[in-house]
Amino acid sequence: MNNKDDLLNPYYIRDFLPIESSLLVPVIQVFESTDSTNNVLLEKNCVYPNGHTCFAEKQTRGRGVSDKEWVDVKKNICFSVAWNYEECHKHPHMLNFLLAVKVVNALKILGYKDICAKWPNDIVHDGSKLAGILIDSKYKKDSKVYIVIGIGLNIDTSLEDKNSIGQEVTDLYSVDKKIVIPRNKIAASILTSVIECLSEFYNYDLKKLSDEWNLIDYNLGKDKIIVVDKKIINVEIKGINNIGQLCCSHNGKLNFYNFNEVEIIKDEILCD
Repeated sequence: MNNKDDLLNPYYIRDFLPIESSLLVPVIQVFESTDSTNNVLLEKNCVYPNGHTCFAEKQTRGRGVSDKEWVDVKKNICFSVAWNYEECHKHPHMLNFLLAVKVVNALKILGYKDICAKWPNDIVHDGSKLAGILIDSKYKKDSKVYIVIGIGLNIDTSLEDKNSIGQEVTDLYSVDKKIVIPRNKIAASILTSVIECLSEFYNYDLKKLSDEWNLIDYNLGKDKIIVVDKKIINVEIKGINNIGQLCCSHNGKLNFYNFNEVEIIKDEILCD
């Protein structure tokens, strides 16, 4: 496979997929540019089949959680995958944690060390953001659920990129300069992790999942500042429980917060 420009190519990506994943991915599209790969799979009331995948070399309006902007860097991998479920999961937010576990594991298999997850949807190295996860969902009249998973992974970032992004970021080249892997192979590895996640999620042991997440949780055991109902609280992060609640120790008491009601805002404790 000779791809001198290292451009994403649907045929190369498919060739790198293991047979089990390839069978679950009916279509791989690669756009030179689009506003958002998630938007492609969500627009015009279309419902794409399970595994329909859309990559883009450039996103002009990439999105993160809460519609925060995803900034395209010098070189990255951005893609989205469609999936349909027959009914709503009792704890749908756990999908976010399973995706993180699978993506971190895929990067470790490629040789990248010390990759962690950070609440609620970031993949990090040494605290700096390496990748992000976005989940969009639509609930249909027949009780079925249409899910679109978006993944953005930094391969290489410029100084200009880092200055324009409002947080600490990193990339695979910075994590380990000695690892040289074709971009299409990395894309296939991350796509495989997403397909595994989506196909296994509804039957996944949530206790096992919480244990797996806590093993890669960058914040575990660290003192943090969280915001709950506009109230700032100093806590020690204790991971998640088996329904995905964030567990925090405060004044000797363990408190549990739901996925959408808490935000971790700082790495250090506020001074009294």
